[in-house]
Amino acid sequence: MKRVLSVLGLCALMICSGLFDVGGAELSGALRVHQESDTAANAKIKATNSALRQVFFDVISGYSDKDAFRQLLNDTKDSDLINFVTSSSVTNERISSTAYSANITWNFDNDLIKDWLTKNEIQNWIPAVESGEKFTISVVLPNGLNDWAELNRIAHEHNIEIETKTISGNNVIAKLPVSYRTKFTIAVRSAGWKYTDDGGILQIWK
Repeated sequence: MKRVLSVLGLCALMICSGLFDVGGAELSGALRVHQESDTAANAKIKATNSALRQVFFDVISGYSDKDAFRQLLNDTKDSDLINFVTSSSVTNERISSTAYSANITWNFDNDLIKDWLTKNEIQNWIPAVESGEKFTISVVLPNGLNDWAELNRIAHEHNIEIETKTISGNNVIAKLPVSYRTKFTIAVRSAGWKYTDDGGILQIWK
């Protein structure tokens, strides 16, 4: 992928060869940056900040309401974006008296980003980092197996597997990975289901 961004003023930022991991557990992105300025130090700062903002948008917009996220990002300072980075790496770094270029990779904290977007009322489906821990869901099914089939369909559409424990009449007890809790609740709410947390057990009904 080739990308060129023009910046008015003394400097021009070129970002190309962007690579984004949007399928793994941890969101990440990488870009080749080149920046010129009055000093190499200033060039590095401008290149890093501009590139981080661009890759952050490209990665997260694929998991959120793009227009709403764009506005939130425009209102967010560069220094605040750093809080969402869990780690970064730099390769092929080149520095001259007035220029800086490098390949930079950023890894982002999925949970922090999801919480941030949710608190700002931006619809999102940030993938959770999987863990071995599971939580319990208790489901009331007014229409019996038809409702249970619908709930499983919703889960499958979001790549979530429900582990059924017991079915008694119109009541089902099941397990889900803790890492999918937020993703699952957003999915069922969007489909018209209601839910509440009862001592850690997710109660779901229609």
